[in-house]
Amino acid sequence: MLIYFGVLVTILGLVFGSFLNCTAMRLVRGEDFVRGRSRCPNCGHELTAIELIPVLSFLIQKGKCRHCGEKISARYIVSEIVFAALSLGLYFKLIFGSGDAIDAQMIVFLRNWILTGCLFLISLTDLESQEIYNGVLLFGFANFAVFAVALIVTKNADIYHVGLSLLSGLAVGAVMLLLSLIMDKILNKDSMGGGDIKLFALLGIYLGFAGAYELVILSCITGLIFAGIRRILIPEASKEFSFGPAIALSGYILLLSEEYITGWYLSILL
Repeated sequence: MLIYFGVLVTILGLVFGSFLNCTAMRLVRGEDFVRGRSRCPNCGHELTAIELIPVLSFLIQKGKCRHCGEKISARYIVSEIVFAALSLGLYFKLIFGSGDAIDAQMIVFLRNWILTGCLFLISLTDLESQEIYNGVLLFGFANFAVFAVALIVTKNADIYHVGLSLLSGLAVGAVMLLLSLIMDKILNKDSMGGGDIKLFALLGIYLGFAGAYELVILSCITGLIFAGIRRILIPEASKEFSFGPAIALSGYILLLSEEYITGWYLSILL
């Protein structure tokens, strides 16, 4: 049964990875991401169902359009595989995770899976356009609200703890805004985008106070690693750096392992 659901999660991850990649490209181009069929970016041919099967279509067509013969960007298959892997990570957390009631675990799994989709979409758009769209962030906030109600209704959470989560998001957002304003004055230029600050606030409500604190530290470490890799691979690239993917990846890591990281950190302090 576990294998069956694992396969199902993988397939859904591949499908939604394809959808999120398409959505990201359309958002950046200012196109409607809800309506309209997918097309070949080279010749504009409207793709059929057989050409839209995640991973398999790319492999069968040998990475080329069936109609114009032009190469298809590896971004498509990479996005599908990466989001499938992220989905499996959440599934493993579900089956090997806490001893909470099964209904609570399922609610949190679904909530975090949708959040991960938002983080993935944010990373793709920020990498391509250095912009984090408010609509995606609002969807992430709405996702928290819907599942918070579900947890309260099923008596797996109460208003007090939901309120603390909202407060932690507000706190980390305010702290990052203050730090950003201070760094702007020191550097005499923008040090952090408004989208990054809102993303910190969004993740803060999911992770709580301890997780939000760890998020800031881990995001800085991840950001430095990303910047170093980018500098090595693309020496001529500008110094402006998309911080959103580093925050998103750090948030995802904490979704999987926050309790372990918090326990380890407290064991050092005590």
